[in-house]
Amino acid sequence: MIATFLQWRAKHLKNSIELLLAGGSETEESDFTKARNLVEILYNDPLINTLNQQAKRKVEQLRENAKNTDKKGLEEKQSGPSYLPSETFAITLLDTLKIPQLINNYAKNPNEESKNSLQMILASYKQLKEGINNLESESYKIIKKVYGDIDEDFKKFVNEELSDDVPDNLIKSLAAIAQRSRIKIGDLTEEMNQFKNEVETWFDRSMDRASGVYKRNAKGVAILIGISIAILTNTDTFHLVKRLSQDSVIRSTIAQSATQRIDYIKDSEGRKEIENLLVNASIPIGWQNINQQFEPNSGNVLLIRIWQVFRLICGWIVSGLAIAMGAPFWFDILNKVINVRNAGPKPAAYTKDQPSQK
Repeated sequence: MIATFLQWRAKHLKNSIELLLAGGSETEESDFTKARNLVEILYNDPLINTLNQQAKRKVEQLRENAKNTDKKGLEEKQSGPSYLPSETFAITLLDTLKIPQLINNYAKNPNEESKNSLQMILASYKQLKEGINNLESESYKIIKKVYGDIDEDFKKFVNEELSDDVPDNLIKSLAAIAQRSRIKIGDLTEEMNQFKNEVETWFDRSMDRASGVYKRNAKGVAILIGISIAILTNTDTFHLVKRLSQDSVIRSTIAQSATQRIDYIKDSEGRKEIENLLVNASIPIGWQNINQQFEPNSGNVLLIRIWQVFRLICGWIVSGLAIAMGAPFWFDILNKVINVRNAGPKPAAYTKDQPSQK
């Protein structure tokens, strides 16, 4: 519920994509800034934007109104999709970088001696804007070698359509992927399809690692919540086990209250009797049992108190870990020992083409 309300999964996905495009955690801050801006462009693309069906809550609207955005007119989204298909990511990324359009211009190149397909296109990507307007620069010579004669339409396309927010490490990563996906020189269609598949694989592997990080973080939060509940309710596992193992009255009372038939539980007199027994037995959960947890003992009082406090803290931690595991975990453990539901195996499902057995 906390993760859903605070949109942890969506925010973690977005941060992971920013880290992927920036080239890792050790990247320069300038590349991180470009990666964040590029992710905003990707998230505004219709293919990704339509995946986010979650309505913005009042809290998110207040955050949006309070936050000033100065990222060249791009409004930073406070919410986003919690899951992004790799195919959608690959198509959106390549379309945002205008790779298909660059390939079309590359295919018009009459020079047959310098065909290195995608690798050459990506290698010269960062030099396009730098050299397209400077005819005397080395960058312009490289661009002309790749794309041939540069007309006004291509120059206008580069100046207006290509984004400035492209991290250097992203181009290097895509160039390495293009090198691996290169099938046959000159066959751009087949090579482009393979390149898109490689980008999807690159994204999937990165998201697998991001998913592991998210699960570890979520488990850490669950453990903190479990320990907090254990402390607030004074649920000491060691004291609980000790009382249930030594006090036959409370043990039999709990067992009796748990095994009564429904018709007996509905009986007001029987239910009142059980409640009185539970109250008198003092269930070993709650701060009313603190005196029992610090029972006086003979010997060095200081050392005994220190040991009792240490045992109490350890009991809280063990209880918190047990709570953090969740009900499904313990239900599965019990199912390995006993059939809790007292039911047989689930019957096999039959389709229309497979008639049920009589």
